Amino acid sequence: MLNASLLNPEGSGCSLLMSSDPDSVPILSLIGEVDLSNAPRIYSLMWQSSQKGAVSLILNLEKLDFMDSSGLQVLLRLREKLRTRKQDVLLVGPKPQIKKLLKLTGFDRLFSLHDTDASAKLFIEDGQAIKGGGQPWRA
Repeated sequence: MLNASLLNPEGSGCSLLMSSDPDSVPILSLIGEVDLSNAPRIYSLMWQSSQKGAVSLILNLEKLDFMDSSGLQVLLRLREKLRTRKQDVLLVGPKPQIKKLLKLTGFDRLFSLHDTDASAKLFIEDGQAIKGGGQPWRA
């Protein structure tokens, strides 16, 4: 199980946790804040996690409190890189402020958004991942 904590000098930062089931789609949970100080490392850890041979990657954003444009860049880079391998990135449970950011920037049309990890897994199992980009938010 991946468990990384990335703190900036002010003590804020981001933790990245990965589900421990090797036979399942990797679920990465982002906790805290993704900003310029930790975005490159977050991207690197996410990319390493996606190398496990899974069909796609689920990013659980339920405990993500803040994300700036560098966090959006991380999502976009990861999406583009995974798509070259016929994989996808699915986003789960963003808080209202993160959901608003995704909608304002059009990322809600690039990524498949889900309420729960189970919903995202079912989406992948049904073979719907990577078919034409993002899907409408499932409320």
